[in-house]
Amino acid sequence: MSAEVRWLAEAIPEGQGWALDLGGGRGGLRLLLEQKGWRYVNVDLRPGRNGHAVCADAHCLPFRDGAFALIVAKDSLEHFENPWRAMEEIRRVLTDGGTLVIWVPFMWPFHGDDFYRYTPLAFERFLKGFATVRFDTPLWVFSVLELVFGEVIKRIGLGFLERYIREVAWRLDRLLQPKRPKPVLSLEHI
Repeated sequence: MSAEVRWLAEAIPEGQGWALDLGGGRGGLRLLLEQKGWRYVNVDLRPGRNGHAVCADAHCLPFRDGAFALIVAKDSLEHFENPWRAMEEIRRVLTDGGTLVIWVPFMWPFHGDDFYRYTPLAFERFLKGFATVRFDTPLWVFSVLELVFGEVIKRIGLGFLERYIREVAWRLDRLLQPKRPKPVLSLEHI
C-alpha cells in the first residue's frame, strides 16, 4: 500500500452507504472504501473499466442531491478547470453531516493537465460551509526531500527506484516527526 493510500486509510472513516471517488481514474480506492463498508462509485472523465465507474464531469455531477455520505477527492481538485464549481457540486451531492476527504499535491511537479495548487489559506476560503475536523500535511522533511530527489532520479533514468525511495521517506517521516493526532483532512458538510 502506497504512503498516500495509507494516509487515506487513516483519514477515511468506517461507514455504510454510498461513497464517491471523485476523479478516481482507474478506481484505485475501490477496495479500500469497500473494506471500510462503503458502496463504491468512481467518477472520472476517463474512468477505468471496473464496473463501478461513471464517465462524468465534476463540474456537473449526474447524481441527486445528498446522494453520498462520503466523497473522496484524491489528486483530483488540481485537475478541475473550475474547482469552485466542482465544490458546489460536491456540496450538492454530499449528505448533510457527510464527510469529504481531500488529498491534493502542493510541492509536486507539473504533470500534464493540472491547473492549481492549494495552500491552507486557499482551503480555508475554498471550503467555507464545511466544519474542518482536522487539516494535516502528511509530508515532513524526508518526504519533501524525496520529491526533489525523486525528480532527479527520474531525469537520469532511474525512475524505477522512485517508489522505494518514497516508501523509505514516508517511513522515516512517520518514525522521526513529532507525534501528533492521527492525520486527517476530513470535512463535515454542515
